[in-house]
Amino acid sequence: MGVSRLDVFYRRLLLTKLFIQGWGKPEDLKRIFEFRKIIGNREKCKDLVPRDYPVFIEKVEEQTDCKILNGHFISPLEHIVPGILPSESVKARFQFLVPKRWKKYKPVCIHLAGTGDHFFWRRRTLMARPMIKETGMASLLLENPYYIL
Repeated sequence: MGVSRLDVFYRRLLLTKLFIQGWGKPEDLKRIFEFRKIIGNREKCKDLVPRDYPVFIEKVEEQTDCKILNGHFISPLEHIVPGILPSESVKARFQFLVPKRWKKYKPVCIHLAGTGDHFFWRRRTLMARPMIKETGMASLLLENPYYIL
């Protein structure tokens, strides 16, 4: 199967806009590689973020099939490797869709946005809500940095 002309055109547009100013300062890259050594050790990694890490709920919406919590938290990376994140990435925004009634087990699926997936609508409507209806599984939708709500 050949490559679509549309795909080729889209990739040219997309790839020319990502990382056009490089990957960052060499000192920051060194700090990231040092941090990689820490998170490579599972025992140390699991203790990096406390179990009671602060999460802020700004709004709760009651729906017929679920509850939608809108909130944010400060990226733990900002505390672990200070100054490494661009300011737009420090505050992580999310929507958490929870079924009206949990079953014995409480599964949660984390949905990360693809490039160009602005806001929560697509993932909430096409993935999270059907998962609640079909399996009773909650969904955590993270917003991409720079796509500020």
